[in-house]
Parts: sequence; structure tokens; C-alpha cells
Amino acid sequence: MKVLISVDMEGIAGVSGRDEVARGTSEYERFRRLMTEEANAAVAGAALAGADEICVNDSHGGMRNLLYEHLDARAELISGFNKPLCMMEGVEGADAVVCIGYHAWAGTARAALDHTISGAQVHNWWLNGTRVGEIQINAALAGHFGAPIVLASGDDKLAQQVQATLPGTATVVVKHALDQLTVRSRPLTAVRRDIQESVQAAVQNRKAVQPVRLEGPVTFQIEMVRANHAEVACWFPTVQRIDPRTIAVTADDVATAWRMAMGALLLGSTADR
Repeated sequence: MKVLISVDMEGIAGVSGRDEVARGTSEYERFRRLMTEEANAAVAGAALAGADEICVNDSHGGMRNLLYEHLDARAELISGFNKPLCMMEGVEGADAVVCIGYHAWAGTARAALDHTISGAQVHNWWLNGTRVGEIQINAALAGHFGAPIVLASGDDKLAQQVQATLPGTATVVVKHALDQLTVRSRPLTAVRRDIQESVQAAVQNRKAVQPVRLEGPVTFQIEMVRANHAEVACWFPTVQRIDPRTIAVTADDVATAWRMAMGALLLGSTADR
């Protein structure tokens, strides 16, 4: 049995500020260690559930945050940014997906460090007309390959959105967000215990969670932060301009639509240079 563990950083217990998740700041090294330790709790839970192949995908920022030398030796590590499936790299052949340290979508009230894919360029994101965040996008990508997201951890707002949009996916609340930059984190030992125990239970219960399967065509619509992001993104002839700040891409399946959307977003981000 193969389990993919995708690890973001904003939803890690204790994280409350941007300096804690940004490379080069005084707090970053401390919090990447905490990120690694939450990943290890998930690895332990997956192993207890019987997983004989565990792949951890570093899914935050430049995707080179997890400390390889401190990662549970039962897991392989995918690191680096240029991955076609991004946060879901390694999902092919997986029987279950676990998402650790995730966060609510952009614009969520009183959510810790809320954003969707890129806080600098993305204001809102829709999938087939429904507003989504990273966890919902990744559920669709995982579902394309037949894998369900069985558990997600993060703040209480992330948990609420998962419960509303992904039936059957278990959640672990590691902190309660009081504001975008203020959290009340649960005790560290309780967080790691709950992640391990909940991952074990969720992976064992994986067949009860249905993968998200989308019939084509699939459309991603992205409202950019500024009009020039959309302007440059539309240099790709496959990108449609909806309004001054909003673009859309459509493809036969979600994996192809995702690559088109990310390509447009990365091109649009060059408008900031």
C-alpha cells in the first residue's frame, strides 16, 4: 500500500506569521523543524496502518523546506519546485493521500495565513465554477489518479472547509485561528499524537472515502491580484480573458487543465519583475 503525504507549512501548529514560513528569516529554521516533525507523525501513522511505501512531498513555497536528515527513515522525500503535479507530485499509484499543514483558501475570514496557490498573484480560484482552495484542487488532482485525500490537518477554518467540500475526509485541528496572523495552538504533544492516530485511522479507512472524479471538460478560473498579471498570463493563446483581472483555462481533464493554469500563473507572475 502506497501513501502520499503532502506537507505545507502555514497550517503547522505554532505558525502564526509570514516570517516563520519564509526562507532567510530568523524564525524559518525553527519552524521547518516543526514542519518536519508533523510530517514524521503522519509517516508513523501511515506505517502503523500498514503502508509499505510512504512518499512525503514537500509542498510549501519553493518546496525545499523539510529536513531530510530528520525525516522518518521509512519515508522517501520529494523536494524541489518544478513538479508537474506540484503539491500532489508522487500521487500516481497511491492508495491514499494525507495533507499536513494545509490552510484555508484566499479571503477566508479569521484564517491563518489564508491564500490559494500564490498570495502575491491570486485573489480567488474556481474549479468548474465552484470556489476552491489548495486542498480542493489537490483532491481533484488526486482523484484523477484514483486516490482519495483521507485526512487534512491545519487550523479550524481549513477543517470547516474540508468538512463542507470533501465528504469523508478526516481533519485534525492543530490550532484555532483568531486572525490571519494570530493563532491559539494546541499543545505540541497532543498535536503530534492526534496526527499519528488520525492518520492511522484514516488510512485504514481509506476505502470508505471516494476519490474526487471530474468528468471533462474541466475549467480553472483565476482572479489575479492585479490586471497586469492577467494581461501577461494571456500571452498563452489557450488562456481566456474573463475580465481585467480574471483568466480561465479549459481542458479535457483536470491534470491537463492544472498544468495549463499553473503555466499561465507562472507566466503572469513575471509581470512583477
